[in-house]
Amino acid sequence: MKKQEGFILKLIFLESPLFSGLFIMSLDSWISESDSIRKEIKNPYSSGCIFVIGILAFGVFGSIASLFFGVLFLTEEDKIFPGFGFFFCVSLVTIFIITMRSYRKASHIVKTIEIQTNTSLLSLRETGKADVELSLSEFISYMILFRAERSSSTGSSINTNSTWKYWDLYLVYRDGSCILLETFRDGNSLKQGLEFFKTKLPLPVWDRSDLRITNPESKDIPHKQDPKKIEPSAWVKTESKDQGTKIEIIEPKSIGKTFITLLVPVLFYGAWFTVLNSFLKNFENLIFLIFLIPFSIFFLGITTLMTVFIIFKKTDIIANTLELKFRYSTRIPILSSLLYKERSIPLSSIRNVRTIRMEQDNHILCVALKSSHGSKQRTFLDFLYNVQGVNLSAKQLPGDTELLGIITLSSWIPKGPGYSDLVYAENVLESVLGLREESLTFSGLASSSKK
Repeated sequence: MKKQEGFILKLIFLESPLFSGLFIMSLDSWISESDSIRKEIKNPYSSGCIFVIGILAFGVFGSIASLFFGVLFLTEEDKIFPGFGFFFCVSLVTIFIITMRSYRKASHIVKTIEIQTNTSLLSLRETGKADVELSLSEFISYMILFRAERSSSTGSSINTNSTWKYWDLYLVYRDGSCILLETFRDGNSLKQGLEFFKTKLPLPVWDRSDLRITNPESKDIPHKQDPKKIEPSAWVKTESKDQGTKIEIIEPKSIGKTFITLLVPVLFYGAWFTVLNSFLKNFENLIFLIFLIPFSIFFLGITTLMTVFIIFKKTDIIANTLELKFRYSTRIPILSSLLYKERSIPLSSIRNVRTIRMEQDNHILCVALKSSHGSKQRTFLDFLYNVQGVNLSAKQLPGDTELLGIITLSSWIPKGPGYSDLVYAENVLESVLGLREESLTFSGLASSSKK
């Protein structure tokens, strides 16, 4: 699934400390009761500081810049540079309006994660989506992952760089699926958080960060109630194809999303053409060739790869009792046959099918391959079609030779598929394949990570 609707908005705050701290929730956000603890999260983009700063950054300054370039376009003889400047500013303002309108439509959405000791269930709920329930007895450990993000703050007189450090606390399911429980900004807060969660869910702790607090201590968690079965939504489509079952997560369509999808490549190619035109007007100064040629190769290369293999990428997932097939192509008609690529994974090489809820609201359906998998030589197309917008390397567990992300969902969209649809798709794939998943254990993971 694509994430164009939120792409521009997140770019605004990517280098901002405000954005970096956006997803950090303190334990005060958890509601503790006698038989459960839960956290409710509202859409962080639909109002508040994010909304105000976005309006100022794009609405006010974008409008002023559009007016400035518009005047230049009407008064100057050279039309290309001011014309593109006007087009660029108007496009950014339009993209921002479409994106914020989408997030405002999703302002009613509330996500809830709840640990229920009376039923021994973990419940994941989202407004307008099916609930997901998992038995607490099926979780094998907490997992601590460390990540760092660079942030730069530019002011009128200073430009400072800093690194934001995060400790993510995950729950690990027996098949290796991970659910982000909480994110902390320092080790002491994490340790307090672990004490809080272990009062309700006494699992062992697997520390993969620099804190060295791995702890095998745990208590048996009884199985009290079966989780309810997940029903398919209208966004999941299955059909018979090529002696197997094709499963598809349908992408919601809208005029605004189509507009953004087409506009983003136009902006990049337009920027390159504007630079090229400026160079040609001063062609006698050949020194610019030193910069223009490598810039063009790099800029156009990245833009083309982004357009073909990310924005217009199409993946068909087909499973049968022998193998799992991925058919990669692009929605660009001329290139769809030329760049077609199929990858087949035999059933014997599949370790697990996993669903991961991770940082920054990413939901990903993955296939984990066994260490014994005889990897064939990968072609350049294999690499390009599997370029991930989300880094999965930290989620790869001991014993995985590869963790392949096959479906990625955006979050905080007013209508469309959700986490429950990925879990349903996971169950369908396992059923069609007849997959006997490897059941992971804390001792197996912790001992393997020490080698």
